[in-house]
Amino acid sequence: MLKRKKFNCMNESTSMAYLLFPKNIRLPYNKNISISKEKARDEESFSLLVPENKTDAIVNYLKNHAGFKNAIPSFDKGEEYGISRIIKAPWELHLRIYSSSYFPDFSKIYAHIEIARKYVEHLNFRYVQPVVYEPFKFYKDVFSELIVVYESKYIVEHVNENYWFKVLNPDKLTPVSPVSIIGFTATSISSKIKNYFSNPKH
Repeated sequence: MLKRKKFNCMNESTSMAYLLFPKNIRLPYNKNISISKEKARDEESFSLLVPENKTDAIVNYLKNHAGFKNAIPSFDKGEEYGISRIIKAPWELHLRIYSSSYFPDFSKIYAHIEIARKYVEHLNFRYVQPVVYEPFKFYKDVFSELIVVYESKYIVEHVNENYWFKVLNPDKLTPVSPVSIIGFTATSISSKIKNYFSNPKH
């Protein structure tokens, strides 16, 4: 059973110029964990919990009152809901909501920001950054408790320190069109072939 505690965080990000992300956390039994920058790039490092019986209400609220829409097109990772909204152009907040989790009666949310899907740069994973605090700002009117989980099964009791990640816009933004998609794909394939043959192991 999930032991409900009020999550305590040092700060909450307030601007898209920078994003806060946990750097050092405290888990139960006073266990402190440092999060590497590589780990901070893994969307599954942290998730948010919401009561399973409130999941539909949260999704409906986000769609009807917070500007979220179905995240289409999107890579399906088995989520029950995939929704997104622009938070500051050209950046988009994407939530993947799963109806169950390690904790009985709770759903889990993974979240990241990325370039809006109307641009080809949306397909470049370089511009994807997992986030922790941003979703709560939008659903807290429905569920007012911020419950953060590390590696899906460890409740975060306190964030001792945060990273400050600076958000940098791409040098250019290319509106999605059949020609631009083909061009992006061809460039990606060409780059992979070049890297393959330049690798001394091959």
